[in-house]
Amino acid sequence: MSLLGIFKEKPRIKGIIGYFGLADWWLSEFSDSERQHIQERFQPLGSSGSSLIEGDISYISLTAVGFLHVLAGWFAKSEERHIAYKILKKTEELVNDKTKPLDVHLLYGTKIGIYYRDRDKPGGLEKAIQACKQQISYAQEAAKAFKKEYKNSLPSHKGYEQLAIILEKQYKYSEAIEICRQALKQGWAGDWERRIERCRKKAGNA
Repeated sequence: MSLLGIFKEKPRIKGIIGYFGLADWWLSEFSDSERQHIQERFQPLGSSGSSLIEGDISYISLTAVGFLHVLAGWFAKSEERHIAYKILKKTEELVNDKTKPLDVHLLYGTKIGIYYRDRDKPGGLEKAIQACKQQISYAQEAAKAFKKEYKNSLPSHKGYEQLAIILEKQYKYSEAIEICRQALKQGWAGDWERRIERCRKKAGNA
């Protein structure tokens, strides 16, 4: 490498990536082709991929965790899922005791959706199950945050739903019933009672 190459300045990263202090990660984690693809693929309503690294931003309503899990969701297709994995890994590294419960809840919801797509690959299902359990571990905090912010009944819970589906498919009916009972007790929307009854019948016929 030439001396010119050694002392060449890194490109100045602005936009959303720069706003959240993610420039070093952006430059080191992704190849040139991956960064280009991310910008071409990320086209949120009223914006373009260039907003990731261009333009001066003084305020954005999202947190870094909130932004990154949304960004990861753009790369759920099989041929680009490796990008989503890199983004999710960084997002989880940013989670701490000050992170908003709903950000953590939505992060793991995104993680479940992406990892479950690879359930047929070696270790894929185990990783999807772990993601479900991660979201479930925040369920009570998320429930309180939802009720405080939206003042109404709770929405569905991807972690409980997906794990119940997996357990039922694995013929682990008692475990599926327990998961459904837990979700029902916490107030998450879903057909929990019907699933419990179905698992009871299947367990009786096993």
